[in-house]
Amino acid sequence: MKIDNGKVSASQFMFTVACFIQASTLLTAFFISVTKQDSWIVSIFGFLVGMIFLWLYTTLMKNFPNKNLVEINDLVFGPVVGKIFSLVYIYFFLTLSALNLKDLGDFVGMAIMPNTPTIVILVSFMCICAWAVRGGIEVVTRYSLFFTFIASFIMIVTFFLAFNDIDFNNFLPMFNQPVMKYVQGTHIIATIPFGEIVVFLMVTPNIEIPSNKLGKYFTLGFAVGGTSLTLIVLRDIAVLGNIITLFTFPSFETLRMIRLSRALGRMEVLFAVILIILLFFKISFLYYVSVLAISQIFKLNSYKNIVLGVGEIIVIYSFNLYYSMVQHMEHGSIITPFQWLIYEFLLPLITLIVAKIRNVSSSEERN
Repeated sequence: MKIDNGKVSASQFMFTVACFIQASTLLTAFFISVTKQDSWIVSIFGFLVGMIFLWLYTTLMKNFPNKNLVEINDLVFGPVVGKIFSLVYIYFFLTLSALNLKDLGDFVGMAIMPNTPTIVILVSFMCICAWAVRGGIEVVTRYSLFFTFIASFIMIVTFFLAFNDIDFNNFLPMFNQPVMKYVQGTHIIATIPFGEIVVFLMVTPNIEIPSNKLGKYFTLGFAVGGTSLTLIVLRDIAVLGNIITLFTFPSFETLRMIRLSRALGRMEVLFAVILIILLFFKISFLYYVSVLAISQIFKLNSYKNIVLGVGEIIVIYSFNLYYSMVQHMEHGSIITPFQWLIYEFLLPLITLIVAKIRNVSSSEERN
C-alpha cells in the first residue's frame, strides 16, 4: 500500500544520499578519538566496507522495485514475522531520529545559542521538520542538490582558507597504532554514517529510476558523501594535529582558527549554519521514514495524522538517550557500532538470503 505518491527523480535521489552522509560530519569524533592522525585512512577503509552495505541495499531495491522495507518484510517473512522485523526497524529509525536531533541540540546550544534551553531548540527544529514531513517525500528531498552543493563549496573554500594553518607533519607517524584500533575505527565509520543509508529502503517505490540504473545513482551519491567526509577529516587533522582528539566537534574547532575579513566574521559561524541545514535535512528524512513505517505497519490511510505525535515521541526520546557528551562519545565509539550492525547488515542480509531461498521477489517491474 503506497501512502505517499510523491516522486523522487534520479538526481534528487543521488543528492539526497550525498546530503544524508554529509550531515554526519558532526560525528567524526567517534572514530577520530580511536584512530587519531590515521583517521583519514580509516575513513577510506570505512567507505570500502560501506560499499558492501550499499550492494546489499541496492540488491534488495532491485529485487523489490516497488516495495518499501515494511512491504518487503511482509512479503519475505509473512505477515507475523515480517511485522516483527518492521517493528525492529521502526525502533532503529526513531532512535536515529532522536540521536541526530539531540546532536543538533547539543551543537546549537554550544556554538550559537548557549543561553537557550535545549528543549526550546529541539522543539523549534522539530516543528520545522514536521512541516517538511507533512509535505511528503518531495518536500523533504526538494533542496538536496542545493544543500549538497553549498556544503561541498564551503568544504573546498575552507581548505584554501586553512592553508596557512595546515601542517603535514600532523599526519605522522602513520600506521603506528594496534591493528584492532583500525578495525574499531573502520567499524565505527562503516556503521555511522555509511550503513545508515539502509533508511533509503523505505522510499524505493517513490524513486523514479529504472532498476538497471538504480545502483549507479545510489553509488554516485554514496561516493560524493563519502569523499566529502574523508576530505573534512583530512583538513581537520592537518590543522589540529594531535589535539584533535580533545574536541567533541573537530570541524567546528578547525574553523575557529580560520579568520576572514572583519565584515564576514569567523568562518565557524558559517560552518555552523551549513551544518544545521544539513542536520535539518537528515532529521527530516529520518522523521519521514519513521512516520511512513509506522503508518505502513498499522495500515493507516495517511501518515500525516501521526506526524506531530511521532515528533513528540522523538523529542522525549532524545532527552533520554544520554546524559553527557562523554557518555555519548563512549557509547558511539564502542557500543553503537555493534548495535547498528544488526539493523544495517544482519537483518538486510537475512532478508536477502531468505528471499533467495524462498524465491520471493516483487512481481512488479519498475518502468
